[in-house]
Amino acid sequence: MRKKKAILSILLALCLAAAMMPMSAYAAEDVSNDIVVIYTGDMHGAVDSNITLAGLKAYANERQAKSRYLEIVDAGDALSGNAIANASGGKFVVEAMNEVGYGIAVPGVHDFDFGVTTLTDELASLAKFQYVSCNFANIETGKTVFKPYEIVTYGKTKIAYVGISDPMTISKSIASFTEGNGTCKHTFRLGSNGKYLYSIVQNAVDMAKEDGADYVIAIGHLDSNGDRAYSPKGVISNTTGINAFIAGNAHSPIVGQRVKDKKGNTVLLTSAGSGLRNIGALTITPGKNISSQLISNYGYRYIKTNDAIESLMQKYSYDLKKSFAVSEVKLKSADSSGVRIVGRSETNLGDLCADAYRAATGADIAFVEASEIQGEIVAGDISYNDIVKAMPSNGDVSMFAVSGGEILDALEMAARLFPVNNEGFLQVSGITFDIQETVKSSVTVDEKGNFTGVKREYRVTNVMVGGKELDLMGDYTVAATEAFLTGKTGYTMFEEVGKKISNITTDNQALYQYIAKELKGKVPAVYSEQAGRIDYIKLARQSKIDAEIEAGVAARMENYSEEMAALREEIAIQKEIIAVKSVQIKASSALQRSGSKRKVKLSWRLSEKVDGLKYQIYKSQKRNSGYKKCFTTSKQTFTNTSGLKKGKTYYYKVRGYKYLGGKYYYTAWSNVSYRKIS
Repeated sequence: MRKKKAILSILLALCLAAAMMPMSAYAAEDVSNDIVVIYTGDMHGAVDSNITLAGLKAYANERQAKSRYLEIVDAGDALSGNAIANASGGKFVVEAMNEVGYGIAVPGVHDFDFGVTTLTDELASLAKFQYVSCNFANIETGKTVFKPYEIVTYGKTKIAYVGISDPMTISKSIASFTEGNGTCKHTFRLGSNGKYLYSIVQNAVDMAKEDGADYVIAIGHLDSNGDRAYSPKGVISNTTGINAFIAGNAHSPIVGQRVKDKKGNTVLLTSAGSGLRNIGALTITPGKNISSQLISNYGYRYIKTNDAIESLMQKYSYDLKKSFAVSEVKLKSADSSGVRIVGRSETNLGDLCADAYRAATGADIAFVEASEIQGEIVAGDISYNDIVKAMPSNGDVSMFAVSGGEILDALEMAARLFPVNNEGFLQVSGITFDIQETVKSSVTVDEKGNFTGVKREYRVTNVMVGGKELDLMGDYTVAATEAFLTGKTGYTMFEEVGKKISNITTDNQALYQYIAKELKGKVPAVYSEQAGRIDYIKLARQSKIDAEIEAGVAARMENYSEEMAALREEIAIQKEIIAVKSVQIKASSALQRSGSKRKVKLSWRLSEKVDGLKYQIYKSQKRNSGYKKCFTTSKQTFTNTSGLKKGKTYYYKVRGYKYLGGKYYYTAWSNVSYRKIS
């Protein structure tokens, strides 16, 4: 019995020792020399959403148990987007990325939301990872702000990570880059339809190769639209030497596309999408191949990282409650009894939100749907929490170029249910209009509530943009949420627009920045009431308005009549001028004798008759020079009785003329007719 107990004790000790040994001690043969690059993009502050950064760390640990080398990289737009990320000025996300062990990151457009110097000086210093961008440079020095690339050695293999930022970054986030004097100190190599960017990228790739890189991985936060000049495909097809391209700003995942570079070599293009819904893993087997995969619905979490992020959330939660501004007035979305009115009438909070969209984008006009405004802001101190409660959706704000006709359709769609509450009702900036309650809406929608057209008279009238009447054929820029402008909320009139700048900021970030920067931390008394941008025309006023419209039409018609009369007169004059200039004159002459007297009779014919034409007769003793006017007549004959000398030859020519519209117009000269006096 004692013998059995001794054997059992030995076995337990051996098992305990085995359990305490590292995995590599007995499974070293299972660890490969593959290099695994885990990548994310467009987190927009959501470090605790979907897979979460704690889940990413758990997956990284899992892969590192099987692969000797691992790197974690981000393709941009990580630092802003939700309440705690925005309130902390991006610090929350940077510290969370530090906890996970990110090594490389590219600055996306929204990473500059807190100002360019905040990113370059504060957040980049706080980061334990390296920001890279080959085309983000200081204009004065020409040098890149961050490293153009970072080379990391994995065993015997060197990989260069080349960062590429969106060349349109400044135009998409102009407020973040503009100095107090209105100038900008930075550039992202915009221009020449992408050629400038391609040259910069190619130079970075070539330099990395010269520095010994065996592989080049481009990490680019670029245009997400297909084959455009500033898209990943545009860069790949105009450069050489890139082995794989990790794309940010795609928002939709790319599992692994094979794209040809300038020389026909294959480049692997991939993207993890947005919001940590997926994480990507690029696997490089040195000397063999590169592959990628996307991981979704990953359920494991690394507890240490999870706890660290929870601690960070507690640390920065104070920033949400901290006052950053003050309001002199209550900003309302409901009436005094608490009933929502933002869906059926203009409100001062609606005006403020729309002004914020327009300030953030520089658009001519801004639209804010009632559904985007879910709270109110009381008079007094304002915190970031107050902003998020007022606009909680965190929707992306974009700017589209649209026609005046499309704008009118959008206003008609918004007014179709008035005066009934409508969550699609529009609060506006940069535009004013009237809603005729007496005109029944003829807007048509499909079974999903999407706009399809207007059948009869429009309820919306008197639309003014910047103090001028809306030009239905004119072009305007409109700022609104991406969902609104792409037809996802029923406003399908904008679906097929051409030029656009997407995802400039988020709705609550636009409001925060407008109050903090444009209004300098104080919402003034000018917002105490709605600004009168939307007027509601009821029956009592309709007859007066109709009379005003009729009087205006009559005045316009009178003006038109006068203009038409003047135009007809001008046309008649132009016809006569053409007729005068078209006339050809054929002149002939005869010598007449009467005793010792001599006279020359000149006559002429016209190629076509012109009423009121008069004639000038010029005479000379030389055929080609010396002509002087000798007579003016309205007849088509002239008899020269004086100044004639025997033996001399006299030359004559004629031209017609007529006074039209305050000016003389002439025919061409006739032929020269001559006679020798004998």
